[in-house]
Amino acid sequence: MHARIASSQVNRFLIVAQTKKSGMREAILQSAFTLFSHKGYSATTMAEIARASNMTVANLYVYFESKLAILHVLYQPWLAQQLEDLAEAVHKLRSPRSRLRRIFVGLWNDIPAADHGFANALLEALAVAPPEMVKSNELLLQLESFLANLVRESLPPERQHLMKNDLLPQLFWMAFDGFVINRHLGTQRDIPALAAALTDLMLGTEH
Repeated sequence: MHARIASSQVNRFLIVAQTKKSGMREAILQSAFTLFSHKGYSATTMAEIARASNMTVANLYVYFESKLAILHVLYQPWLAQQLEDLAEAVHKLRSPRSRLRRIFVGLWNDIPAADHGFANALLEALAVAPPEMVKSNELLLQLESFLANLVRESLPPERQHLMKNDLLPQLFWMAFDGFVINRHLGTQRDIPALAAALTDLMLGTEH
């Protein structure tokens, strides 16, 4: 009887502990996202994240080994949602020209501007990371593949050969990084005009 009671109490303790752990982890992620978005990655400290999460720095390290580890958990799902939203907007358009323009404006203007420029956090992190630290090749390949498919399906059949070797998505993503930095620095670019010019290059000038 006592053994069964003890076992039941342990189970309840484990359930409560797991719930608390999950809740604290989520609080850390929410606090870090807000700080990264408004202050930037470099200017945000682990102490600030801990304070915003109502915990000690030592307790914060129980959940994440570093500030970069927190960013990695945040960045990929955030960017995936941004791209899903972009794809949804593109699929609502009918003409190849309007679809392509929407892709480029979304990629080079809307996503860099989203959530107070959160996209810049990863570029900041990579800039201050050790030399051996590089952007995840797996993530980059996934992003390039997603963009290649979105552009390819937006092109008319006679123009889809432009995406056969997936080289253009590499260029598109390099431009993305540049526009993220430009926005962070307050440098203005006419993205709609650039999107229209690139669309004309890919489809031919509209008559």
